[in-house]
Amino acid sequence: MRKLSVFLLLLFLFQAAELKVRWSDHQGFSRLVVESSTPLRYSVRQYGEFFLQILIKGNHSVKSIPATDSQFLTSLQAASLEGGTLLTLKFKKSSVWKIAELQDPFRIVVDVRPRPGGRIVKYTLRTIVLDPGHGGQEEGAVGRGGTREKDLTLIFCKELKALLESRLGVRVILTRRDDSFVGLDERTAIANNAKADMFVSIHFNYSDDPSVRGPETYFLSSSATDRESRLLAYKENMGEIKSAPNSDIGLILWDMAQNQYLYQSSKLAEAIQDELASEIGVANRGVKQAPFAVLMGATMPAVLVEVDFISNPEEEKLLNSPQYRRRLEEAILRGIKKYMESLR
Repeated sequence: MRKLSVFLLLLFLFQAAELKVRWSDHQGFSRLVVESSTPLRYSVRQYGEFFLQILIKGNHSVKSIPATDSQFLTSLQAASLEGGTLLTLKFKKSSVWKIAELQDPFRIVVDVRPRPGGRIVKYTLRTIVLDPGHGGQEEGAVGRGGTREKDLTLIFCKELKALLESRLGVRVILTRRDDSFVGLDERTAIANNAKADMFVSIHFNYSDDPSVRGPETYFLSSSATDRESRLLAYKENMGEIKSAPNSDIGLILWDMAQNQYLYQSSKLAEAIQDELASEIGVANRGVKQAPFAVLMGATMPAVLVEVDFISNPEEEKLLNSPQYRRRLEEAILRGIKKYMESLR
């Protein structure tokens, strides 16, 4: 009986604490309230002119998300991340906000009002950085027919670059233009220095099972979704994964530059993954998370796309066809456009 009591006590202690989220419009301003039975550790960051994110540390569940029929708010989303909960607010207009804490019960109160002279803001995609995986001494995967991943990623990215420039009218920068080695830190530095709006790292997957096929799209996490994702990240990082200043692995994300873009990265990954899986005609393997070093430190939405399995002999032959590659490049283009539309 005593063991059962201890078990129930531990179960109670480790249950997710409940967050009550509510939103209301008032004369000249709108208010978000996040209520908890215990004090919260959190941080607030603004993303561009029309996104606000509240990152709440700890294990929580969100009781409710209010409807978004609001004079200022377009959407309010809650996402469970490792180490906490991310609330993302998207506004209809350029806005200013202030935050306060109230006690008994603990509440985070955010008041939002339109910026004086503010205009309706539209997200503009100006610069995309494409990252052809591997290069130089880093060959990456090699197909059973001899196709090298480092060669295929470069060909694919050059073709995708031309497609994006012609169809979207954006500037596209490649992290490498030839068979040269580029460090993982340097790849995101190129994107940061260019003030890019999006970072897409292109790779081709490998499995010991030659029948496996289909895309996998990743965004950053301090740990992997599953064993296969963890092994893939280990192989891609090749010892270059960055060390974290905090020994608590569950809170690493809160201190990383990519943290404030995790929600946007997840939406970009979902859009690209859905379009690629549909184009290839396979069951969707889903969006995954893993600690890819090439995504760490990116100060923009960033994803890593394993376009298909180069280890599948049939797919390897198809990937060497310009016509088939064009279909996959078109799918990525559609995914990017779908992501853009979700921000409007």
